[in-house]
Amino acid sequence: MSHGATGQSISQRSPHPPRSSQSAGQAKNSALRGWLAVAGLALGVFSFVTTETLPIGLLPSIADGTSVSVGAAGFLVTGFAMVAAATAAPLTMLTGRMDRKWLLATLMVLYIAGNLLATVASTYPLLLAARIIVALAHGVFWSIAVSIAVRLVPERHAVRATSVVLGGISLASVVGTPLGTAIGQSTSWHVAFACVGLLGVPVLAAVLLFMPALPAKGSGNLRTLLHVLRHRTLLAAIGVTALVMSGHFLAFTYVTPYLEEVTGVRSSLIGVLLLAFGVAGVVGNFAAGAVVARALRGSLIGSSGLLAVVLAVMWAGGASTPLAVTMVMCWGVLYAALPVALQTWVLQAVPEESEAASSWYVAAFNGAIGVGSLIGGLITNASGQRPTMLAAAVFAAGATALVVACGRDGVQRRD
Repeated sequence: MSHGATGQSISQRSPHPPRSSQSAGQAKNSALRGWLAVAGLALGVFSFVTTETLPIGLLPSIADGTSVSVGAAGFLVTGFAMVAAATAAPLTMLTGRMDRKWLLATLMVLYIAGNLLATVASTYPLLLAARIIVALAHGVFWSIAVSIAVRLVPERHAVRATSVVLGGISLASVVGTPLGTAIGQSTSWHVAFACVGLLGVPVLAAVLLFMPALPAKGSGNLRTLLHVLRHRTLLAAIGVTALVMSGHFLAFTYVTPYLEEVTGVRSSLIGVLLLAFGVAGVVGNFAAGAVVARALRGSLIGSSGLLAVVLAVMWAGGASTPLAVTMVMCWGVLYAALPVALQTWVLQAVPEESEAASSWYVAAFNGAIGVGSLIGGLITNASGQRPTMLAAAVFAAGATALVVACGRDGVQRRD
């Protein structure tokens, strides 16, 4: 029998691919859809971080457009963080029984609606209301995004999925906020909010097209919030987050006047330095993804400890431009590595209630933005720019000491 006849005979007997081939194809397709959904979550993080920080570069024009002071306009940022911090945990639990796919879709609809409302706002109360809508969605999104991402990929890729999703933070610093500021300055802040709002459309599409139905994981009630706090490991993770992020924002909120007044960097070069900080952050984020899975405790100690050193060097030698620029780059790498390590620690602490645990992490993180910025402002007003770096170094060193005190078992596994 010829080869052609043999092929025809086999074709006639087996009109469909073997079941194993079909299964492999389905698995490959499922894996691809899972990673596309993870990419959608990363874009969601990018969108939320961009819209959270967008008003910073547009405060004067927003203040003029809404007839308020620059300080009142600044509350659009600090108030946003406060609302997200206060509502992340309770709202995550109140929506605890909702399928995660449809909860994410709802959050993105709120995100889009809030930002589009900002584009037509002509008064401060209306703009503040628009920001509150987005802040409410922000807290819940952050509480569930990473725990959802690790459910979409094989367990061995959990840390990689975490680093991909949290990579949106660094990318927002490099691309989102600077580009949004440039659009707002060249056109109007209304247009900037419109552009940021439209970022939610592809995220919503990714959720609807690529994400499978994901039943809620955990008990999904308010009592769970208190129950998870019984785990000392989670309490330690929340404490480390609060300390190290308060230290970061204590210093970084005022890094521009520090670089201008202490280091002597020209105003025109500050944007370039902050861009370099963001680029270094992208490197740090994905480097952390490769290290955290193998050495979580070492990553936490190394990142927070070296951050304390960097901030102390900024305090002691910040008048030297080459040294200060080098330290800013190192700062970017270390800061971006921390959320990957901290979020992984939180997920490991209470795996059966990962969203409740993450909501406390989100509350601590966003609360640290407000607390750190407030302390930094008080120090700046009382003593100038330089002491903020020393105070921030003390916070980071305290976080490092707490990780060390937890011991290996306290970091690597739950109580």
